[in-house]
Amino acid sequence: MRITNTQKQELAEIFRESGLNLLDFETSGQHKEFKVQYKHEYFSFYINIHDKDKNVYHVTVFTVSNTKASPVAATWEQVKGKFKVWTKEVFTELNTPTGWETFESENFLNNDFQELNSEFTELEKAKVGQSISELKEKIKLLELPEPTLDILNKKLDELHIKVDKLNKFDWKSLFIGTIASLIMTLAIPPQASGLIWEYIKSAFSGLKLKG
Repeated sequence: MRITNTQKQELAEIFRESGLNLLDFETSGQHKEFKVQYKHEYFSFYINIHDKDKNVYHVTVFTVSNTKASPVAATWEQVKGKFKVWTKEVFTELNTPTGWETFESENFLNNDFQELNSEFTELEKAKVGQSISELKEKIKLLELPEPTLDILNKKLDELHIKVDKLNKFDWKSLFIGTIASLIMTLAIPPQASGLIWEYIKSAFSGLKLKG
């Protein structure tokens, strides 16, 4: 007795219907075991076949609010029902704004009154380019979908070009507004968006753009 490819396909269909991004998850297990794990958190759904009753499965579910879980016996139909509930809960968690995103992005690059009409020096422009390159490399670590990554890189390239045309205040405002809008438009999960802001802090930490 094993967990068949047909059964895995049934779970995959439930997963697709949930709206979750497959690239954010990994699967493991052979024959009598199967596990779906979110790459960036503890959320996971684990199935294994009961040793004595081949029609009974043990299901261990780490939900959004539960970091400790124990196996529960279930039929295959019950397994599918539990998996549907789990995917829905994870999708809701990953796509619900915390309400703090706006505060996280406020004055992120230390805009101040002196920069209202202050232009970038050539050295500062070069440092902006270096910081954007570093940011692009860090964002790759998030393993976002390729189309999302392409859009982010394109917009960052456009922002790099704008440094020749805008003063410090206007460029910083455009930069933060663009990143915030992209996070919302591309539906980047809260955890990944939080890391993007942290990467911005890190990439621009050595950039002193005072007027």
